[in-house]
Amino acid sequence: IKKAYADIKTLETQFNQKIFISSLKKERDSKGEFFFKRQRGFLWRYKTPKVQFFLYDGKFIWQGEDDKPFVTKNKIDKEKTGGTFFDLVEDIAKIDELFTIKEQKIEGNYEVLQLIPKKEGTVLSAKIWIDKQKWIKRIEIQEFTGNVNTIEFAAVKVNQSLDDSKFVFKSDGKKEIIEK
Repeated sequence: IKKAYADIKTLETQFNQKIFISSLKKERDSKGEFFFKRQRGFLWRYKTPKVQFFLYDGKFIWQGEDDKPFVTKNKIDKEKTGGTFFDLVEDIAKIDELFTIKEQKIEGNYEVLQLIPKKEGTVLSAKIWIDKQKWIKRIEIQEFTGNVNTIEFAAVKVNQSLDDSKFVFKSDGKKEIIEK
């Protein structure tokens, strides 16, 4: 995995996400697209059930929804984001610095790794399903809240041209920016 992902400069993929919300005993389904560019950031753009985005530009996470009159801007403190889902998104090539492999097995056409974070945080454990080309096809994250976040990836494009502007927040002038 490290070798496969270390060579990635850009990545673009479609995703399906299911989050089991423990406190509500409900599952929420979302679909969208994900863009990553090394040394620039990433963009999660949700298309259903509602349009929203999470944009990381290297310093801040920008978060907005079409039906909200504001966008939040959060400065990222690397010390505080350790042990969170952010670790898996920002640079999977650092996986062995961040996680210990608890179990490794084969399920059908996939290699499955059960991971435990080395640093305490919101993630209790993670499972990743890897195909024969060493691409991650699915991630399942168990959070301390009891929530389970599962993301499946499809239509992956690697090292295609991605404009840097995709990783820069552009205000439409209509929404208030709330800094946290």
